[in-house]
Amino acid sequence: MSMATIDRERQARRKGDILRILLQDYRRNMTSVRALNGALDMLGEPVGPDSMQWDLIYLADQEYIKIWRVKDRPGFRHDRQSSEDPEIIEFAKLMPKGIQLLDGNAAEDPQVKF
Repeated sequence: MSMATIDRERQARRKGDILRILLQDYRRNMTSVRALNGALDMLGEPVGPDSMQWDLIYLADQEYIKIWRVKDRPGFRHDRQSSEDPEIIEFAKLMPKGIQLLDGNAAEDPQVKF
């Protein structure tokens, strides 16, 4: 098995782990990316900030999760300079399509493994 294949499998499992973590937090309005990182660390899968952002963008693009970025904060001023990147994802929430994927009631996604 090549390193590229191993990396793809690891990334797909990490996306699946993110969905499972969000399922445990489903009753909350949203889960912080910081909490997701901590939960992944506890599972023995530390992830860098860039990789986490890419995983969350993919999951949101597939409508498995909803994301909130810095720029989505109440009162965020687009007309003011900020030290924070407005595109950074801060929060996520599992959506019904993500639950269907977890439950096996949606078509398999080769980029998300459980």
